[in-house]
Amino acid sequence: MFFVFLSCVFIAVMYLEAIKKGMPVKRWVFLGGLLGPAAWCLFNLHYRRALIRHTGQNACIWNS
Repeated sequence: MFFVFLSCVFIAVMYLEAIKKGMPVKRWVFLGGLLGPAAWCLFNLHYRRALIRHTGQNACIWNS
């Protein structure tokens, strides 16, 4: 029962973060429900790598 609750929470969290950061929503919602908190770490890693790939390593990135 706790796993179902945790999955629902992370589905909502991943949905909001994917919308906010412009990432593919369906993929991250599915992974959030399947992996739970591990999806959060993967999401942040994937976002950071995509950002660096797009801007370059020597660019100044201001996070808000």
